[in-house]
Amino acid sequence: MSAQALVRVGSPLDLYYCDKDNAKKQVIPVQYDTRFSQNLTNLTSGVSVFLIPPNQGIRHCVVVLGYSAASLAGQTGQYALEQGWGYNAIKQISFRIAGSSQYYLSGTQLLQRNLRLTRTKNQRDSLLQLGGQQCYDAPSGAGTGDFATDQFAYIPLSIWAAPGEDELGLPLPSDLLAQQIQLTVELNPSSAFWSACPAWGGTTCTPPSAFTTGYFQIEQLQMDDRGMALANRVNMADHMYTMPLPTFDQQEVTQQIGNDSTVSYPVVLSGFRMGEVKKIVAFMTNNDDTINTQYWYSPKNVTMLYAGQIYPQYLNSSGEIWNLLDGTAPSAVSQSKLNNSGGAWTTPTSVLSKWVELPFAQPQGSDYEADILVHGRMITNGIVNLQVTPPFTNSAGFTLHIIYVYNCALAFSKGSADLVF
Repeated sequence: MSAQALVRVGSPLDLYYCDKDNAKKQVIPVQYDTRFSQNLTNLTSGVSVFLIPPNQGIRHCVVVLGYSAASLAGQTGQYALEQGWGYNAIKQISFRIAGSSQYYLSGTQLLQRNLRLTRTKNQRDSLLQLGGQQCYDAPSGAGTGDFATDQFAYIPLSIWAAPGEDELGLPLPSDLLAQQIQLTVELNPSSAFWSACPAWGGTTCTPPSAFTTGYFQIEQLQMDDRGMALANRVNMADHMYTMPLPTFDQQEVTQQIGNDSTVSYPVVLSGFRMGEVKKIVAFMTNNDDTINTQYWYSPKNVTMLYAGQIYPQYLNSSGEIWNLLDGTAPSAVSQSKLNNSGGAWTTPTSVLSKWVELPFAQPQGSDYEADILVHGRMITNGIVNLQVTPPFTNSAGFTLHIIYVYNCALAFSKGSADLVF
């Protein structure tokens, strides 16, 4: 026996033949379908409610928004749509699982969560592109370019399932519920997410006031044998089933930051709920740029302190390398930046939209084989301090977006469910 075999901890594993120790198999076979959908009741602005009746496994839910070419035919080039415009169109979403409390996410926060939960840079780029492709027409091509074809945005509501298949992928077992799952989407008016070209000198127009397409659609996993359902084998009035969630994102908070890239601005964070905070996510938007609202910047310098102790301290934009070392992809996504000159849209610029993740504990995710709980930090006094330096100097300052990320599980019992932090 080699010295390595003697000193290393571990049980023997056959790497030549397949056996019970190196192979796993599905216990409950299921059938896949996406046949259940429901139209949005409001295609202009306002709230649409989606009720999912108790049935079996519910995995992904996607909101589809779209414009027909006919509805875009009147565009003259005055207005444009930023890449990922579907998320800009959403003011906020909310969810309630049976008798649980109701929780909210903004459209920008939903985009950030979807990007963060994917495992690779390519997945992030594709997810943003599928959230609505950039649409603009230069004056010479008005009415013949992007606005001459149907445009769609596909927005996953990643609440209990993360995008992609590199995670365990447990469905939400609605067969344990006696009440419906409620999802709501509140849309912004078109004036809030269509970008107007500054100093436009061509023929004026008005963006479409309503989408021509809008609906919810879910992915369901139906058991081949319903007798294998947990409720048929266990008395759920006396027992509880706990399903781990990827994470829980508390509703984002924003603060205004100064404009000087040589100054470290203090930021006081409060409003933490009781629970394990896994990390804090931060990104900045440039107040000088009202067109590219989804072009994000990570701070040049950021230090996070709790109870006088420094946790992450990322100087000289080094948060990018630390996040990459601790994860599977950079904390960034490829964005296409709208440009204008002389009262007309010009060729967009390819840029990286960035954020920074500030962990409180060991950075670690789950994988396709097992759920791994890595404990976070209980914020018992409710205050965390940041010191933030903007990435460059501008005239109007920056908006700092902050998201608190928690460990979370969904507990089922007596026909209802609630989130446990």
